[in-house]
Amino acid sequence: MPTPTLFKFTDIEHRYHELQPGGTYIKPCVTTKVSESMAGGVNFLNNISVPWNLEVDEIVFVKEGNFRLIADGVSYQCAEGDVLYMPKGMDVKYECDERCIIFYAVYPVDWKQKLGITEVPGIDPEDM
Repeated sequence: MPTPTLFKFTDIEHRYHELQPGGTYIKPCVTTKVSESMAGGVNFLNNISVPWNLEVDEIVFVKEGNFRLIADGVSYQCAEGDVLYMPKGMDVKYECDERCIIFYAVYPVDWKQKLGITEVPGIDPEDM
């Protein structure tokens, strides 16, 4: 029988405090090792703009700071506690002017494998 899996923020919090301006760190928590259907994790950003081709549906929850999504020239400003849904098929930019923490959830869990993606800016190689 499946059981819950707990991920402790304190295990990765040091990466947030060490993150330099222009940096991003992504910690995938829910992966194919945990789930057969969905994926999710935490993303730390610090004064950065990250262009990305969104190939899967994604939901973002802003835990701390201010997060901005640029999609088709439109800026979506998100503050702490805001939730943003992004449909697949868009070219976007993930941005923040200072530090922020977001939680993301995507479907399907194996999206990187299906698309042949072997590297994502901010994800440690062992977490790919």
